[in-house]
Amino acid sequence: MRGKFTFNGKIIEGSIGVDGGKISEITVRKLPGETVLDFRGYLILPGLIDTHVHLRDFEERKKETIESGTKAALHGGITAVFDMPNTKPPILDSRTFERRFELFQRKAYADYALSFLMRNNCREAKKTNADFYKAFMGASTGGIYSENFEIDYSCSPGVLSVHAEDAELIRKKPERPPEAEERAIERALDIAERIKKPLNVCHVSTRGGIGAILRRNLPWVSFEVTPHHLFLTKRDYKKDKRLKVYPPLRDEDHRKALWGNFSNIPIIASDHAPHTLEDKEAGVAGVPGLETEVALLLDAVNRGSMSVFDIVEKMHDNPVRVFGIRGRDFKVGNEATFTVVDPKREWTVKPEEFYTRANWSPWEGRKLKGKVVLTILRGNVVMEEDEIVGKPEGVRLNVQRG
Repeated sequence: MRGKFTFNGKIIEGSIGVDGGKISEITVRKLPGETVLDFRGYLILPGLIDTHVHLRDFEERKKETIESGTKAALHGGITAVFDMPNTKPPILDSRTFERRFELFQRKAYADYALSFLMRNNCREAKKTNADFYKAFMGASTGGIYSENFEIDYSCSPGVLSVHAEDAELIRKKPERPPEAEERAIERALDIAERIKKPLNVCHVSTRGGIGAILRRNLPWVSFEVTPHHLFLTKRDYKKDKRLKVYPPLRDEDHRKALWGNFSNIPIIASDHAPHTLEDKEAGVAGVPGLETEVALLLDAVNRGSMSVFDIVEKMHDNPVRVFGIRGRDFKVGNEATFTVVDPKREWTVKPEEFYTRANWSPWEGRKLKGKVVLTILRGNVVMEEDEIVGKPEGVRLNVQRG
C-alpha cells in the first residue's frame, strides 16, 4: 500500500507492507512487489473502532441485523463494533450470550466485541467470558436497569460500560433533565473511586457530567461522547422529533462544554441505535450513526474544529488502550486493518444509499466534506466506493479480559 498515512502524530507519505494479513513494514520508501495498492490522494488511517453500537437482531430484525449493521459499519469506515446487550431478549445469561456469539460468527462483516448485561447476575457473568460488560443506572431501550449498580459494577469481570442516568430522577422527570445524568455520573465516580475497577461512561452529554469526570481524573475511568451530542442540540429536536435520544439532546451551553473539553474526550462512539420510522413516530429513542460518524468528523476537520489526529486518537488509539485490544496498534506485526478516506471529497447524505435498516438519518440532505472510500480488514479490501466486497469475514476482537 502506498500513500499518505498517520504515523506517530505526523502525516507521512510512504508505503505499508502487508504480508499474510499483517503489517510487514512501514517506510517512506517505495516497496517492491507485484501487488501495489496506490492510495495517493487519499489518507490511510488505522482501522477505526466504534465502542457503542446497537445491532438489534434476535426478535428485532426489522430494526437491524448483524449482517446489515456490520455492513453499515464497513460502509462508514468502522472496522470493529462493540455490540450492546440490551437486545430482545437481553443478554443476561450465558446461553443467550452464546447464541449472540454464534450469530456474529456466521453473519458479521466487520470485526466485533461481545457484551453482557449486568443486573444481579454475577454468576452468569463469570461464565460468559464477554469482551466487555454493560450496566444501565436508569431505564433506556429495553427497560432493564441495574437495581444495585455498586454490586453489578463490583462483580463485572471486565471493563464495564455504564449508561449513567439516575433511575429515581427519570421516574420523577421523564424528560431526563441534565441532572439525571450528572447525579448518576457523580454516583458512579464515587463507587469507582472506592473499588478502582475499569469503568467507561457512555454518551456523556452535559457540562456537569464531563466536568465531574475530568475533575476526579481517575485513571481507570474513561468516557465516550457521541457525534449527535457534539453536533446537535435541543433546538434540532424541536424541529424533528425523530431526534429523540437517551440521554436527550441538550441546550447549546452543554454542547459548548463538550467542545470546550474536546481535547480531553477519550472516545467518540456513535451509539448507533436503529429503529423503524414507525417506532420513531411512536416515540422510541435512538438514532442511526454508523455510516455518518467518520464523515461528520472529517467535515469538522475541514472546518478547523479538530484534527485528523483527534479522529485517530478517539476512534482507534484510546479504544485499543481502554479495552485492551491486542494486535490492533499501527505497527509492524499487527493486523493490516485500515480506514481509507478522501479528506476533501464533498458528498450529500442520502439514507437510501445506506446499509442500515434504519432508512433515515439525522443528517439527511446534509453536505459534508470528507468521505470514507475504502475499508480494509487484514489486508483485504472489504468496502470500496460504497460497495461491500466479499463475504462476512469479521472476527471477534482479541480483548484482554479480566
